[in-house]
Amino acid sequence: MGYADRDYFRETTRPPSRVTGAPVVKWLLISNLGLFFINILFEARMESWGAFSVAEGIQKWQLWRFISFQFVHADFGHVLFNSVGLYLFGTYVEHEFRSKGFLVFYLLCGIAGALIYALLVNAGYRSSGLVGASAGNFGVLVVAAFVGGTISLRLMIPPVTMTLRQLALIFLVLGAFMVLVEKDNLGGHVAHLGGAVAALIMFKTPVLRALLQTIGKTTVQHKPRQRALSKGQKKNRYEKKLKPKSKISKGEASEVDRILDKINEHGLQSLTEEERILLTKAGMK
Repeated sequence: MGYADRDYFRETTRPPSRVTGAPVVKWLLISNLGLFFINILFEARMESWGAFSVAEGIQKWQLWRFISFQFVHADFGHVLFNSVGLYLFGTYVEHEFRSKGFLVFYLLCGIAGALIYALLVNAGYRSSGLVGASAGNFGVLVVAAFVGGTISLRLMIPPVTMTLRQLALIFLVLGAFMVLVEKDNLGGHVAHLGGAVAALIMFKTPVLRALLQTIGKTTVQHKPRQRALSKGQKKNRYEKKLKPKSKISKGEASEVDRILDKINEHGLQSLTEEERILLTKAGMK
């Protein structure tokens, strides 16, 4: 059956799923919220061992802080904002890179934010440390702005409907604006933009983008056990002499499969122009 014969290859108005089909987004949300409440309830003081600072993360070689700071939040408003952003946009980006690739992408955006923050500290900015998932979230926003297409979101507050791309751009503009007006958390806001720049580089550089998608597609394959055939079964075993020829390369076929999965999850309207062209060309071969 060709891709055009599939039931889901049609324009659809059904709302796109959120956490369903995005296990990394789900567990990031659980981790961020869970660790925050554990820190509050048990006074775990996670900032002392998890926050990133130049003195501890770089000078003392406590390299785990490049990762751990992304799961530590200063207050409820901080973790709530990051959770809402990840919930709204993360599923679409995880579908773009698939789960393993998305996790690598998300953590690299956070690491880039920490490195930009470190440069700011070395330039004379004084700060007690960096916490929060905002750098990774801003990376998610950048990719969502590219892959969002015409996907529509209905917001409760304010009660308006806008495309995923429009909403992502609003968040990004607000983040850039905060760098100019809020000096008390300048390091944090600069780190957000560091994550956004890293995401732009990874998404727009073909080699890096393909690498993330390749990481996302890697799975451990187990060969099925085969029963030993009797002599009679071996004799009567039928083997195909001819195999159907395809003009689509393995790389193109893999990319078409990813696009078809995306249509299945989010509908035809979620495709970018580049994906639509590739799918059309594949259908003509």
